[in-house]
Amino acid sequence: MFLKIRFIPIAQVALVAMAMLAIQWLSPSRNVQGAANVPLFVILSASGVALVLIGVREFFKNNTTVNPVNPENTTRLVTSGVYRYSRNPMYVGFALCLLAWAALIGSYISLVGLPVFIWYITKYQIIPEESALESKFSKSFVEYKNRVRRWI
Repeated sequence: MFLKIRFIPIAQVALVAMAMLAIQWLSPSRNVQGAANVPLFVILSASGVALVLIGVREFFKNNTTVNPVNPENTTRLVTSGVYRYSRNPMYVGFALCLLAWAALIGSYISLVGLPVFIWYITKYQIIPEESALESKFSKSFVEYKNRVRRWI
């Protein structure tokens, strides 16, 4: 039986981003505003969005579902393109977007949201997805898992 994901990953990103903003508001003395904030935000968020889109494109090229709510509906194990370097480039992209958000709001202390996101998405999203993929693709997925890192 597969664990049903209660929140889609983009909702998890939004919740963490809101929490990061709340942390920034609660600790204004820890904020850093500067000329580098906006360019850093643009570079990190563009990189993050690009990774997400490249990952999605690879799923479409392989005619499989990109929907993380029902990983058992996956029709093909995607190991090409960006998936040669990371098993979860879309989640890496989301993490980069959260890093960009911290830069934009200028709050170092809000960076605590990033490891929380990584922990949560790993435990409640990635591990159940990997379990579903291992059940569906057995040896092929195990070989892929041994060859490619979960994050980067």
